Amino acid sequence: MKTSSVSRFVYTVLQIALLIAIWYACDRIAAWLHLPFSGGVVGLLVMVALLLAGVVRPSVVDHGAEWLLSNMLLFFIPLIVSVVQFTALLEREGVRLFAAIGIGFISVLLATALTVEWVCKFERRVRLRKLRGVRQIRQEQPA
Repeated sequence: MKTSSVSRFVYTVLQIALLIAIWYACDRIAAWLHLPFSGGVVGLLVMVALLLAGVVRPSVVDHGAEWLLSNMLLFFIPLIVSVVQFTALLEREGVRLFAAIGIGFISVLLATALTVEWVCKFERRVRLRKLRGVRQIRQEQPA
């Protein structure tokens, strides 16, 4: 391996470790506070807050997040194994389980789509206001 690929590998591993540390800390906080949702949700909110506040730059976690997303399929292997272990449950409650999964999937899909749409509209409005402000300043300046 070349030095640049070794340093990129180490950098990616450190970013993954940072993301895992943030998740773990937020998971412990969620358990300690007895929150009705998982530490992953708390971690997501904390990361979004840190990114928006500028405390953490996206470049600090981009390689690690990219690696985690590209290998996301590996994280579903335990789920598949557990499905095989609980075939009796699936035979009894399979329709209800799949309906709940389907409703949950559609809810998340719609919430994500609406949130992305709202954020895009918000960003467009902000850019348009800035553009109008710059144009107004230019028009007010004497030639």
